[in-house]
Amino acid sequence: MKIVFVHLSGSKKGVTEVFTEERLKVGTDPGNELRFNPSIDKAAAPFHAEIELKDCDYLLRNKAVNTFVNNQPVEQAILLDGDMVEFGKGGPKVRFRIKSEEGDVCKPFREMLEDSAAIAREEHGGGLVSTSTFLRELAWEVITQSSLRFRMGLALGLILGVALGISTFYGWRTDKQLEKEVAHRLQEATERLETLEAKGVIAEKIIKDFSGGVCLIQGIYSFGEDDEKGPYNIPYEYTGSGFLISSDGMILTNKHIAVPWWRRPGRFGPIEMGFTPELNEFMAFFPGIEEPFPLKVEGVSEEFDLAIISIDPRGKELPILELETSRDIVVGEPVVVIGYPAGISAILARIGKPVMDQLVHDMGLDFLELAAELSRRHLIRPLATQGHITDVLEERVVFDAQTTIGGSGGPIIDRNGKVIAVTYGIYTGFTGSNFAIPAKHVAELLKISAQAETNKQTEAKEPPEVSKQPGIEKRTKITSRQR
Repeated sequence: MKIVFVHLSGSKKGVTEVFTEERLKVGTDPGNELRFNPSIDKAAAPFHAEIELKDCDYLLRNKAVNTFVNNQPVEQAILLDGDMVEFGKGGPKVRFRIKSEEGDVCKPFREMLEDSAAIAREEHGGGLVSTSTFLRELAWEVITQSSLRFRMGLALGLILGVALGISTFYGWRTDKQLEKEVAHRLQEATERLETLEAKGVIAEKIIKDFSGGVCLIQGIYSFGEDDEKGPYNIPYEYTGSGFLISSDGMILTNKHIAVPWWRRPGRFGPIEMGFTPELNEFMAFFPGIEEPFPLKVEGVSEEFDLAIISIDPRGKELPILELETSRDIVVGEPVVVIGYPAGISAILARIGKPVMDQLVHDMGLDFLELAAELSRRHLIRPLATQGHITDVLEERVVFDAQTTIGGSGGPIIDRNGKVIAVTYGIYTGFTGSNFAIPAKHVAELLKISAQAETNKQTEAKEPPEVSKQPGIEKRTKITSRQR
């Protein structure tokens, strides 16, 4: 075979050179077979590239900074007839051509077929072509007369052909089985897709329908004054979550939200010292309603972190969340958790820095005023997260939907839109393990609340009864500070 270089640019522009060598050196050095003028072709290196005939293919190897084949930089490439080669960026360009001659061992496949058929025909006296002889001769031609690339391509084609043949041979025996398997898999995939879509639609509907019934609870409490010892009416501020469970304003939340000093004797030593805790502010903010609702405690559970508090709905139509107490909670079932994790801080983070700066820095609002202004601007809205129940115990359930401090008292809602548990705590070391109290434990608390309402009606003029246990009241005195 001969190789031809048509010079497209550089010192030899318009010149055609023909080579029969199986190995060529390219560059500006006088010892190269394909030489360029160093004073004109400055982008070309003294020994820029090497071209070698190997297994019926011309292999180009780059030996300098840049060599391009069809405008693509290469380090090594098999050259094909018609390729454009550029030696150095902006350097001389040549068109590469291949000229086959009689006696060349790299035959076109068409010639291999013709020669194999002729040999097979002659072997049988010029009659019909023997298939076995034809295939034998064709195989020999391919092995001895074709390029490596062609042999690899043919081998791949044979492998695919054999695989297709085997598949076709066995396919007729398993068509019915395959049809059944495909139909089964398709049905499974469809059901999974429908389930995922249903989960998304259900979660969206739950959030839309019930977020308006989940309130932000804001409280401030302090202890009685004493001139000689103890705190001097230092206010403690906190937030939590709750949700409406009846049309007459009953709200379910945690006991540590309704009685915030409960279960913290180490922090609130004044209780052991005889001081009386008192809620100075206790308000509920519902989405879309500008004015907050004053809260009062109706009853607290003796066994669980649950409490019933109440508001006067003032004729407002708020979503009521239904409790699910008739079935067992199942590990793995999907849930939606709604509440106010991180309290007012999270609300401020969502409204954007300009508004936050205006409220906090420019207006200088305090804890109570800030919540009131956010409510007036209709910016108080709960957060909703999705997850699954990961463990179920008698007194609590574990779930992986994200929440944090401030989300306590929020509802955990199942796919049917019913509350199956009430959030009460988080595991600070891992956000994927949070805790809630099953809704079935609310039943006894509702009886306590109903009895308290009966007592209130019959003893309206009597002062609130205080339990014997220090610091815990069956009904808590609420005062409202004027702002």
